[in-house]
Amino acid sequence: MNKLLRFSLTLVCTAALLFQAGTSFAAQSAEEFYRTHKVTLIIGTKAGGGADFGGRLLAKYWKEVTGGEMVVKNMPGAAGVVGLNYMANSVKPDGLTMNIIMYAEAYLVPCLTKSPVARYDASKFNYIAGCFLEPWFLVQSEKFKTIDDLRGQKDLKYGAMLPYGSNSFIALPLFDTLNLKAKVVTGYQSQPDVQLAVGKGEIDFTMAGVTQTMRQVDQGVLPRPLLVMDKERCPAVPDIPALPELVSMTPEQQKLFEKSLMLGVAARMLAMPEGVPQDRVQYARKVIRQIASMPAFDEEAKKVFLTGGNFMLDDELDAFIKDTFALNFDEMKQILDKYITVK
Repeated sequence: MNKLLRFSLTLVCTAALLFQAGTSFAAQSAEEFYRTHKVTLIIGTKAGGGADFGGRLLAKYWKEVTGGEMVVKNMPGAAGVVGLNYMANSVKPDGLTMNIIMYAEAYLVPCLTKSPVARYDASKFNYIAGCFLEPWFLVQSEKFKTIDDLRGQKDLKYGAMLPYGSNSFIALPLFDTLNLKAKVVTGYQSQPDVQLAVGKGEIDFTMAGVTQTMRQVDQGVLPRPLLVMDKERCPAVPDIPALPELVSMTPEQQKLFEKSLMLGVAARMLAMPEGVPQDRVQYARKVIRQIASMPAFDEEAKKVFLTGGNFMLDDELDAFIKDTFALNFDEMKQILDKYITVK
């Protein structure tokens, strides 16, 4: 056999092997794919926060359910935008990279405001689950004993990490129904610092997640909250009434309340980039659904979150994503600006 013929046969065999390998890879089921490949979970905060704990807990149970490994990579910066920029622009859309971070601050608001810092269109991501959802509590100074003590107040100080962050928008129905006017005080290093400022009387009130709030109540730092900003009471703290129990709303205020709940939702959202094969997206959703049903997972989640895992899944998740990206941010900001002054 001459050299040219041998070379030609080698090329043919190599091509056949590559084709066979490619066909085998393409034919691999999503279940087998995730059992044999490592997933990277990007967490858009530094170690130690709620998203970090939740993400590492999901990684632990991901391996238990799939048999495959999920490794965690902390990538903090810009309230989670840095991690989402990386996921959207620096990885293959093969389903082996996911991100978990607060939905409103990182996914939703940068998209609605067309922030130049966010180099992605979050409306096109593949959303797997909303995880570790928590309601917001009104955290008020000791001098306010009832909601009526707040009603009509015009010279209040409201604490927030960002003037137009999720905790400001979740407070909007309170401003509107009680006709409050406040100056927004920012510059705090963390949300717990905002709450400490309330406890010291440096500011009058803020909105905070149930877990952080009740820890500081138990420590004697804060008085017991006057209300939970939700449609119903929080099962973990059932003695604290929800806003609709304490104030009457016009139909317009009810609509504003519904929009505020969406724009201010406190959910750690788990997502994949655009372009991931849908069989892998659906399998990942199935895995998370299975994790959500596991009592052991919920028990571990309750060590950090009073509300446990508290997932948003499947049709509820899809409807929520669609509705939130249809919100008019400028309209909501204009309403909020009627009640607050940013210092």
